Amino acid sequence: MDIVKNLGSVEKVCLTVLVDNKADLIVESSEQVKYFTDEPLLAEHGFSVLIQPDDSEGKILWDAGVSKVALIENMRRMQLDFKSISKIALSHGHLDHYAAMTELLHEMDSLTGEKEWSESVTEEEIESWIQANRVPIVSHPVAFRERWWVKDDGTMVGPSLPPPAAEWRAAGANIIQSEEPYQLAPGCWTTGFIPRTSFEESGRSKKLLYRKGSDFIPDDLEDDQAIVINVNEKGLIVLSGCAHSGIVNTVNYAQKFSGIDSIYAIIGGFHLARASDEEIERTTEHIKSFGPQLVIPSHCTGLRAISRFAHEMPEEFVEGIVGATYYL
Repeated sequence: MDIVKNLGSVEKVCLTVLVDNKADLIVESSEQVKYFTDEPLLAEHGFSVLIQPDDSEGKILWDAGVSKVALIENMRRMQLDFKSISKIALSHGHLDHYAAMTELLHEMDSLTGEKEWSESVTEEEIESWIQANRVPIVSHPVAFRERWWVKDDGTMVGPSLPPPAAEWRAAGANIIQSEEPYQLAPGCWTTGFIPRTSFEESGRSKKLLYRKGSDFIPDDLEDDQAIVINVNEKGLIVLSGCAHSGIVNTVNYAQKFSGIDSIYAIIGGFHLARASDEEIERTTEHIKSFGPQLVIPSHCTGLRAISRFAHEMPEEFVEGIVGATYYL
């Protein structure tokens, strides 16, 4: 993978956690981390983050939680405007990251506007106008697999149906599929496929399959991707969904395709809940070696790993909580 040309940068970025596994009404805010505590928010086993680069009006949504309820209700309680979202990126095709997508698109209501046309209007002009009003959803192409898993006794369980692409399009989405890094905004990119070169294994179970016709094929979760944001004079923010590729792999690849070594913050699910103690220890040591100013393990990271990060990186560690806004 060559270094991305014209990576761009932001002067600052605001990240608001809309869905996460934990809620807390008595947590204390700081200058850099503000918590919404005006009323209770819903927590669930899912993830969603709203990204606002450089005070821009158009915001980017990262994932959409595991239920049809939490994302929508939390945005309402926090008084966030659905129509302020200009783009959506999907970390991978698992339910805990896309469940509220259709409901969100309905709330955004991007295709209901009407326009006056002259009698000479062409089909191409109409289609171009409709396409321009659709909401981009950026994903890896294989996010739309039908997935299965295998029990210890060999029994197959499934299907776990893929994200409903046709339903999303009908609700106003323009699905953009990219295996390579994709620019969401200047200085803000999806990674596309993340090469697996490290020791990490716990994020990719050998019990996972996907179906292609009558064939069942091992599923290596190639659709797993992250968002990378280049903050001027501070370094990279690496925002994962589940980090099925491994959070160390993810950070390594962010450095490689951006050409920037400095890591400012690592945020999101690290998928270490079922990892061995050895893998958690090695992961923690590698994350420390990147020298981030902030480490915010969330969602699927698991209590053992979160506790380890808190112990080993007390100055950099921030607990992942729904309603947190990070000013970076």
